[in-house]
Amino acid sequence: MQLTAEVRPSAFEGRPFKVVFRKADQIVAEWPVTSVTAGEQRIAETLGALACAKAPRGTPCHVG
Repeated sequence: MQLTAEVRPSAFEGRPFKVVFRKADQIVAEWPVTSVTAGEQRIAETLGALACAKAPRGTPCHVG
């Protein structure tokens, strides 16, 4: 699955940016965020969680 993510401007005053995850041309998730930095952190956390979910048991993602 080719998943892309970007931080884009949002129409909401309290959360002026949003993170948009896409698979090809289809939007699969959107999250409002307060800043570009917060959006970039959200992308990193989400992609990290996806990588760990796909990792085999016994890898550092599953220790603990």
